[in-house]
Amino acid sequence: MTWPFLFVALGLVYFFWKYPALRRTWYWLPRSGFVALMYHHIGILNDPHDEQYPFTITPGMFEKQLLFLKQHGYTPASEHDIVHAYQTGHTHVTKPVLLTFDDGHADNYTTLFPLLQKYQVPALIFLITSRMGTPGYLTWEQVQEMHQSGLVAFGSHTCTHRRLRSLSNDEIWQELAQSKQILEEKLGTPVVSFCYPYGSGGFDKQVRPQVFKAGYLLDFSTKKGINPWPWRGKKTILRAFPRGGETLWDYHLQLTRGRSKL
Repeated sequence: MTWPFLFVALGLVYFFWKYPALRRTWYWLPRSGFVALMYHHIGILNDPHDEQYPFTITPGMFEKQLLFLKQHGYTPASEHDIVHAYQTGHTHVTKPVLLTFDDGHADNYTTLFPLLQKYQVPALIFLITSRMGTPGYLTWEQVQEMHQSGLVAFGSHTCTHRRLRSLSNDEIWQELAQSKQILEEKLGTPVVSFCYPYGSGGFDKQVRPQVFKAGYLLDFSTKKGINPWPWRGKKTILRAFPRGGETLWDYHLQLTRGRSKL
């Protein structure tokens, strides 16, 4: 029995290596819970070899994804919904999906914001404060307009987007506290969400406690998965990662398995 089993196992490994499209998670059992989706760009990028291609969703596909959520009974959740459920331990929101965007790219205003307004869907954008107003990134005026709409909340992605685990405690604290202070001064409201650059520090016993010490309530990683609902704060918030070039079937997998590929 050993040899046939080994033969089949090697065959599966070969086909998964040879045909990457087979490396799906459709055979995983679906999970329910709080889904945080990680995006970066909404725009057009036709070169699959461009390093930003996986991070760029076309406006047409993003619009299809928004419609998919509503057609399949998901609730586009706001940052407030997540905080309320965390603090109270109960919620009326069912099948919550939070749209998050990293880095604060300019297309978040020019392309994303009109779609959020069209479908009245909330989102959470993480800003790198030192890049505000530089080429390719949001300006403070755009951020304030989006914030005043009531649809878009903003969180910190540090001051300089460095890997937190590589920094000293003093440097980590500066990245956390200074970015929070700047954002709160510009927005005139408490900033309660934090996103780890590169996911670095999300599960680190040195880094994560400092996030909460700085006054944040929610911390977001890049590790894939689906979170318990309500989120309890025991672990950093996992996020599913819709990629450029994926289909709505992949999107369904992201929502039900926390990932589309292994």
